[in-house]
Amino acid sequence: MMADPAAALAGSAAPATDADSDLPAWHHHSLVDPAALPPMLRHYVTLKQAHPERVLLYRLGDFFECFFEDAIRVSRLLELTLTGKEAGKGIGRVPMAGIPHHAAERYCGDLVRLGLCVALCDQLETTPAKGALLKREITRVITPGTVLEEGMLAARRNNWLAAAVVEQGHWGLAIADVSTGEFRVSQREGSANLHQELLQLEAAELLWPSGEAANDGPAAASPSWCPDALHLTRLPLTPFSAPEARRTLLERFELASLDGLGLGEAPLALRAAGGLLRYLDDTQPGEADPAGGQRPAVVPLDPPTLRFAGDQLVLDAQTRRNLELTRTQRDGQLQGSLLWALDRTMTAMGGRCLRRWIEQPLLDLGAIRERQKGVSELVDQRPLRLALRRLLRPMGDLERLAGRAGAGSASARDLVALADGLERLPRLGALLASATSTPLQVLQLPVPELVELATQLRHTLLDPAPLSLSEGSLIHDGVDAQLDGLRNQLDDHQAWLADQEAAERRNSGIPTLRLQFHRSFGYFLSVSRARAKAVPDHWIRRQTLANEERFATPALKAREGRILQLRARAAQREYGLFSEIRAAVGALAAPIRAAARRVAALDAITSLAEVAALGGYCCPELTDDRRLFIEAGRHPVVEQLLVDEAFAANGIHLGEPGQPDLVVLTGPNASGKSCYLRQTGLLQLMAQIGSWIPARSARLGLCDRIFTRVGAVDDLATGQSTFMVEMAETANILHHATDRSLVLLDEIGRGTATFDGLSIAWAVAEHLAEGLRARAVFATHYHELNELAELLPNVANFQVMVEETGDRLLFLHQVRPGGASRSYGIEAARLAGVPAPVVRRARQVLGRIEANSHVVMGLQSAA
Repeated sequence: MMADPAAALAGSAAPATDADSDLPAWHHHSLVDPAALPPMLRHYVTLKQAHPERVLLYRLGDFFECFFEDAIRVSRLLELTLTGKEAGKGIGRVPMAGIPHHAAERYCGDLVRLGLCVALCDQLETTPAKGALLKREITRVITPGTVLEEGMLAARRNNWLAAAVVEQGHWGLAIADVSTGEFRVSQREGSANLHQELLQLEAAELLWPSGEAANDGPAAASPSWCPDALHLTRLPLTPFSAPEARRTLLERFELASLDGLGLGEAPLALRAAGGLLRYLDDTQPGEADPAGGQRPAVVPLDPPTLRFAGDQLVLDAQTRRNLELTRTQRDGQLQGSLLWALDRTMTAMGGRCLRRWIEQPLLDLGAIRERQKGVSELVDQRPLRLALRRLLRPMGDLERLAGRAGAGSASARDLVALADGLERLPRLGALLASATSTPLQVLQLPVPELVELATQLRHTLLDPAPLSLSEGSLIHDGVDAQLDGLRNQLDDHQAWLADQEAAERRNSGIPTLRLQFHRSFGYFLSVSRARAKAVPDHWIRRQTLANEERFATPALKAREGRILQLRARAAQREYGLFSEIRAAVGALAAPIRAAARRVAALDAITSLAEVAALGGYCCPELTDDRRLFIEAGRHPVVEQLLVDEAFAANGIHLGEPGQPDLVVLTGPNASGKSCYLRQTGLLQLMAQIGSWIPARSARLGLCDRIFTRVGAVDDLATGQSTFMVEMAETANILHHATDRSLVLLDEIGRGTATFDGLSIAWAVAEHLAEGLRARAVFATHYHELNELAELLPNVANFQVMVEETGDRLLFLHQVRPGGASRSYGIEAARLAGVPAPVVRRARQVLGRIEANSHVVMGLQSAA
């Protein structure tokens, strides 16, 4: 189990104080005079001074090492052994900790998940110049928002890097997923809106031009619009200035003008985009080349797309939590969320696509209907749906594979997986040859250049591919004449080795003799300890083990040098050929990603069709009006969680002539009121992502926003009580809801005194119905609100039914017209296990209260 980062950081990021007596000597690099250090450590300190807030991992042979405060920090966080390294006379040993280079991705992933940033200093050559250090440079800076490595990413969700520029009440936001190439910008007003946008986005890292020196560490104060949990990186202002940002965008996308990007009316968004791109350039300086030197890395991104406020159904953070779109409220798990119920995607990119659809429902009626047609076609054609799912199942993540190729970090296995995925595109197109809906037709025509690329990859790369890129076995025979020549020479040497083994076995008279190779000792002759005395005199003993002796001969050593030199030349040539084809793949990153996104959308549509077909869903009729009619609707998540019983279906009808705009919903505790609220919101949302919904039939008008207030919690961080949180959320709804909104409220006013709460609940319901005419369901235990239906023509009463048998209570979970007269709270308490004496006493108290008090509203409408 990894340590707490806060504890690990304590005392290891600054010079010593009186409280730091338990720390090792030289626990911080600033305590040491660099001139007094050996050359390697002097170089380390120089690099550390340039990256003071990042963990610096420095390649030494087969390990990445860190020293001073980073060694202390990393050893505590990752539970590694803290050792030391001699730093010369007068200094002694300085703290050191290390990780194997082959496991660097895993350990770096752990550090990034703990909120740290990592700078990797790699070796750029294998043999140093005489009397010099190996050349080493920072080849990669890994921050939470710049991760490319597969092992550090969640496969089915985007990893957003965001940048914000805020000035005079307006803000520009740029977001990019460097692993998939998506790049979007927006500009709006109001810091509260920016806060909501960032909460919705759940970015891995936010860049902010604060005017301070660049740092990745914790700072004294974050801006009020920045969510507390967000990793904030403060940067200098210059990269975010308008001239610098414009220059950065022109250079990155090789444009003569930015007019085509449509950013002329969004200057803050343009500046945010420029600052984000500059940060990527600074953190992706290049990758070590086994042939020596450093290759520049350019993370391939799409040109930025400008998003507008009215592009999608608005869901604030509270609504997303209440509707449990991608995680449950109770424990934050995927299971039990809407995404869990709808996700039957076969690919990681399809899973990300479906998540985006759920998080960003559509407002464009035409786009919704087109997506519906694709779902409907696959619901109706089961053989086609199943064939598509079989073909999609083994497909790799083409979006991210193309990105790693473009950034120069793709492995041979990545390119083999990419070839497999590209080969499936024509087969997908063939399956969809007779499709009639637009979303399914986009894959009918394969892209010739991608088909050709897949053929080239298959012709060039060995499959299965090795993990390492520096040891050969990457390229097929017959691809390159120079490589074939080197391999032929190696084959000749291999034949000589076989002949030599046979000759030495024959000459020595040792039938069990073997000729073997070890990375540390080279080629050697192995014999058992019992036979060691019989070896020829010209053999040279190399090593003695418990059960064997190892020897060399002058001829074998001479041959070994030539073989190793040939192997190095062949491996270098293979790496060069691999780099060329990887660059060719990177050059086609844009069309690969375009095809990948079409495949992802197909996968998401297929998933929705699969769920609809298996679940007995209906295709809702979407209209451009205020109606909300659902016949026999079911909760899409609860229905799947129920194993031994059927879900009780319930309908709703709002927003049409002769139908209410607002329903006052009453009924006992635990009878299903909150479930009904969530069900209504989820079915509206599902319809606006183009999905079928669990209902007998439905006709739904487009909704601009969904608001929910279900459940109550306090906010200790801001000192707000449960009631203050409830009122703040209610105020937000009343300020922003329109007649096209759907408002779902549960127990407004219950956090204060009874009459205060009743008064607030009455006024809120009245304003929703009369002032806003929003479509709303208002669940309450204030039965006095049933009187609203007598005062306002667009209000109706509904209740969740319950059946009493003696002192037993049976919840029917059926919503029917009419208002409930009792809440059955005491019965619910008994069912929950409250001791019998307490239940009896509660009944006595209730009877006394009911006999001595009554409330008659008799209010006129506010109008």
